[in-house]
Amino acid sequence: MDHWEQAIALHGHACCLLAVGYRAAEVALGEFAQMGIATDDLAAIVENRTCAVDAIQAVCRTTLGNGRLRVRDSGKYVFTIGNPKSGKGVRVALKAGILSRPGPEFTALMERVANQEADAEERARFYAWQEPLMRFLLEAGAEEIFEVAPVDFSFSRERLGLVTAVCDRCGEEVATVYIRQLAGGEMLCPACAQASTND
Repeated sequence: MDHWEQAIALHGHACCLLAVGYRAAEVALGEFAQMGIATDDLAAIVENRTCAVDAIQAVCRTTLGNGRLRVRDSGKYVFTIGNPKSGKGVRVALKAGILSRPGPEFTALMERVANQEADAEERARFYAWQEPLMRFLLEAGAEEIFEVAPVDFSFSRERLGLVTAVCDRCGEEVATVYIRQLAGGEMLCPACAQASTND
């Protein structure tokens, strides 16, 4: 299974935003190969929460679970991928106007589909309409699609809290770093603590 197939398998279907992430990851891997940088244990900082991130995870093996993916949602199609050990990375940014090539009606429909607001007819229309854009994203030269720049890359894993305690209100286990102690001494998970402030 090639990288594109792996991205589709993870995401569940092919689409133009998945193609953005796939090509960004492939561009980064190509840059690393030219620079002689190892691609084991890559990490990624992504600036959106779209389908594109699934492709980054599939191709670069950077996931929330392995601690090598950070989402800093700025609404930009920007992906900074690097090797924390070498301190070298690549910033891959989608050029302005690429996703809006089919026009504003297309991007409005894409937003409706992405937010699961579109009906079946609109979804079918979108997936047919996005096909030429997806093909362009998969086949065009990287320089037509992205601005690419080498960057110094610093990435530290966020510490996980795995020691648990039981919430005094709901009885569910929660990592102790998330426990909130109320004035009366009650130890609550974040949801119960929030609910207690709304009472």
